[in-house]
Amino acid sequence: MTHTKATTQSSKLPFSRVLAAGGLAIVGSVVANLAVYFVGRLIVQPPADFQPLATPIPTILFTTLFLVVGTAIFAMINSWSNNRAQIFTIVATIALILGFIPDIMLLVSPESSPMGTPTPGAVIVLIVMHFVAFAITMWSFLTWAPRQ
Repeated sequence: MTHTKATTQSSKLPFSRVLAAGGLAIVGSVVANLAVYFVGRLIVQPPADFQPLATPIPTILFTTLFLVVGTAIFAMINSWSNNRAQIFTIVATIALILGFIPDIMLLVSPESSPMGTPTPGAVIVLIVMHFVAFAITMWSFLTWAPRQ
């Protein structure tokens, strides 16, 4: 049986498929962000007191936490809407933009940072991590998950 894109798009994904896509997004994003972390640290050499890049633990924890939330949001959109791709794209893009605010604030007011001394290079590493997780998550939920 052949599914058209419209048919596949309007049908609800099974919850198990949503969870699998979430797991894929989390694992893929954590691995990719760890690569960004290690390469970024080599290139920009952030100050030792800059906590977000002091160890890989914040990268793992924050990527996992936010993508667990993202998976829950996608699951809700999938269950409530027949247009999950468009709605999730809007929600995820807004979340991406909002996620830049703390990073940008590190540059605007570095002296008030409770996380150590931010440098432009270190903040760029954090921003790249946002883009990487966004791209992997969008692929996982909107391309991989709907495949039958």
